[in-house]
Amino acid sequence: MSRHGCLDKVLICLPTYHSSPEWLERCTESLLKQTFKNFDCYVVKDGCSEACTFSNFERTCLECDNCKYTQKYFEDICSKDERFKFFTLPVNHSGAGWAPRNFAIMNTKHDLIAYLDDDNWYEPDHIESLYRTITDTKSDMCYTGTRLYDNNKKVVGERIHNDIPKAGYIDTSEIMHTRYLIEKHGGWRYVKKCNDWDIVSRWVPDVKWSHTNKVTLNFFLRDGCGIHRK
Repeated sequence: MSRHGCLDKVLICLPTYHSSPEWLERCTESLLKQTFKNFDCYVVKDGCSEACTFSNFERTCLECDNCKYTQKYFEDICSKDERFKFFTLPVNHSGAGWAPRNFAIMNTKHDLIAYLDDDNWYEPDHIESLYRTITDTKSDMCYTGTRLYDNNKKVVGERIHNDIPKAGYIDTSEIMHTRYLIEKHGGWRYVKKCNDWDIVSRWVPDVKWSHTNKVTLNFFLRDGCGIHRK
């Protein structure tokens, strides 16, 4: 089968850490409603930093109640849907999900890779739109448009940046790409801010990119976020 074969299964990397039940339910429900069904979702929880203590030197990390809720929630999802896999990293890596994403990529062989941060959620045609665009154009990277929400769950804007990706105009959850880009340029790295641009900046300007020309991602605009609205 060619690299962009019609039966390709997509890997969704979903990093999580101390997120609210509302966020977890919202992002998971958006995956379950996808029109494109041929995907595996690797949910990878970063290690707990708030409850890391030594207890008679028997354990190096004790998980907090938040971590235990996350584990129980996703284990229940996994028991009902074999496309979902759940893992917990043994230590905390911080850095907005770089380590969980690398874990998912390193432990799979999917050629097409996409992302969903747990505070974002997909429109039902998100994966299908990215998949069809990246395969039809035979590109190595595709991204999509985004609807932006504030803390009050109010829509504050939409962004379709149909141009070569640049800083502030692309988010991790917008992207689908081939494994080839990881093999050539390396994986996710720890940076204090904007690790999505850190990895994409290694791909451009030489990468063959494409855009769905539509809005399929919903993005929670946190305070101080550097993403541009238009």
